[in-house]
Amino acid sequence: MNATPDSRPASDPPPAAAPGDAEQVRRGAAKGVRLLVALSGGSEDAALVRTAHRLAERDGVRWRAIHVDNGRDDAERRLVLEKDFAMVHRLGGETRVLQGQDRAAELHDYAREHRIATLLVGCSRPSGWRVWRRTLAEQLLRRGGTFDLVVVAEARQRSRFRPRHVWQPLRFREPVVALLSVLGALVVAWGLESWLELANLSLVFLAAVLASATLAGTRAAMFSAGLGFLAFNFFFTQPRFSFAIVEHGQLLTVVFFLLVAVVVGQLAGSGRRRLLALRSSREQTHRLLTYARALSAATDRDQVGDIGVTSLERWLGVPVVLLDRDEKGADFTIRHAAPPGMTLDAGALTAAGWSWQHRQPSGRGTENLPDQQWRLLPLVEQGRVLGVVGLKLAVRETPPGPDQEALIEALSSQLTMALERTRLVSDLGTARLSEENERLRSALLSSVSHDLRTPLASIIGSASTLRELEAQLSDEDKHELLDSILSESERLNRYIQNLLDMTRLGHGRLKIERDWISLEDLIESAIKRLGPSLEHVTIERSGIGEMPLLFVHPALIEQALVNVIDNAARFSPPEGRVIIAGRLDETDRQLEVRVTDEGPGIPPAQRQAVFDMFFTGGEGDRSRYGSGLGLAICRGMLGAHGGSIAAEPGPAGSGTSIVMRLPLSEREEGAQDDG
Repeated sequence: MNATPDSRPASDPPPAAAPGDAEQVRRGAAKGVRLLVALSGGSEDAALVRTAHRLAERDGVRWRAIHVDNGRDDAERRLVLEKDFAMVHRLGGETRVLQGQDRAAELHDYAREHRIATLLVGCSRPSGWRVWRRTLAEQLLRRGGTFDLVVVAEARQRSRFRPRHVWQPLRFREPVVALLSVLGALVVAWGLESWLELANLSLVFLAAVLASATLAGTRAAMFSAGLGFLAFNFFFTQPRFSFAIVEHGQLLTVVFFLLVAVVVGQLAGSGRRRLLALRSSREQTHRLLTYARALSAATDRDQVGDIGVTSLERWLGVPVVLLDRDEKGADFTIRHAAPPGMTLDAGALTAAGWSWQHRQPSGRGTENLPDQQWRLLPLVEQGRVLGVVGLKLAVRETPPGPDQEALIEALSSQLTMALERTRLVSDLGTARLSEENERLRSALLSSVSHDLRTPLASIIGSASTLRELEAQLSDEDKHELLDSILSESERLNRYIQNLLDMTRLGHGRLKIERDWISLEDLIESAIKRLGPSLEHVTIERSGIGEMPLLFVHPALIEQALVNVIDNAARFSPPEGRVIIAGRLDETDRQLEVRVTDEGPGIPPAQRQAVFDMFFTGGEGDRSRYGSGLGLAICRGMLGAHGGSIAAEPGPAGSGTSIVMRLPLSEREEGAQDDG
């Protein structure tokens, strides 16, 4: 470890950035945090922060300010730390708070684990009764390490006399716990006096000191040690009921009791502080874990925003809002608020605009517009502002401490990442939709160019033959050409109808107008519409007339039947059979219509894909027929009625059965409505 003193005044402005600094900063950021500055809440922190910022700008590296919280920081020191953290954020640094009693050990371990290159510390010496202790820099040097240690001289003019430390008054709980502990020990010692020696009785009062330290902390333990010393001397040493001590052995016993009580009280109080710090750290870790899990389960921006503001409001105890720009990008809109109904005044909105523009915190507790009631935190990810979080810190009696500042930073960072994730998912979905639309557009153009030109070419050819060779054609040839024109025209009409139906299904404009109709009427009407297309096959019906009435949109179900029957006829061999069978399922709540052909069948791997748009099989005979829209339209029409459609193998594994299912539950509701 190299120790390097830095005597440059911290108030000097940072040097001007060289032309290559931006690229240098970018490369340094990619390497991770390389510069660490240790803050204590003292007067030298501002100098440390400015020096760290200057070095980071010069070397092009990321930097981080760190504070070790030992649980003994008073309100004044916490306020200084809050200002220090605000300065760090304003200058582009990061902040962290560690829990521990040994500041040097925590800093050394953190620097080693994160491979810090340079560690900045202050040069102030311990004050008061700790003046005999080594400075932080000396302790770090004794521990060694691979990082450079830079000691920064304080820039301000030191006062001639150091101000005396002002002790905080005892809280009501501390003297009460100490007094009750000593009274309890006095009662126990009085009862055991006849069985125990004087030295052993001191252990009873020592237990009272331990109890006070465990229940109320170090100051209560010191108070209990003093009371125990007086009570032990007054009630149990000779002469009784006097503070005088005549025996040297008893004097040594009382003095050693006081020394041991003070040491034990200090150790027990320190253990209590560590336990409370560990409990607080565990609670905060649990909060962050719960928060991260909730955010990861959120699927859209609204859920993420709601989880973020409610969590911040619950854990910080202040009103929270999430702001975003309106559609025009001019004014702010409160997207989420906890509690609901919160509003911002003009000053807070101005601070929000400043934070959005400069990508830095503003408002209460910061150096930018600090007179506001709200603190505004921009949520920035990859140079993009995703929103602004507002915290109404004016409702708090005390400013947030370092641990709460770290919690705010962690919650805001996770909220930013969650919002960025939802944005990326939304953009990915939009890109996929655009890609799918482009694919469908290309497939549609290809299908239209083929499936429209083929019947049109046949119609044009037949019509041209009739016009040019009418005199040479026999009546039979003329009728054959006219039948061809009619057949191809009907085929063209069905294709255009399928395109229109698919457009309505895709845009959600398919209107369901239900009416009562029998399955037999629907099938007969579909067969009649197909006409010449079914001349090469035999249509067989089974159980059609026994089925109950359907409460459906007749035209849509008829069109679905037309598509399925036409599909079966086109893939059936000459003189083949198409069997149309109807039955009720096992629950008598669904009607099944099964259309079976004797064609080549559908491979098992393609039985789901045949209902996708523009799927034509691509192999065997199926690649030559149709546009791939008919069965896709059937699925949409049946789905609009709450039904389903599936492809199954035909009897004995030959051919294909298209099974259409329609619910009958609507029938009872319709009957009640008619009644």
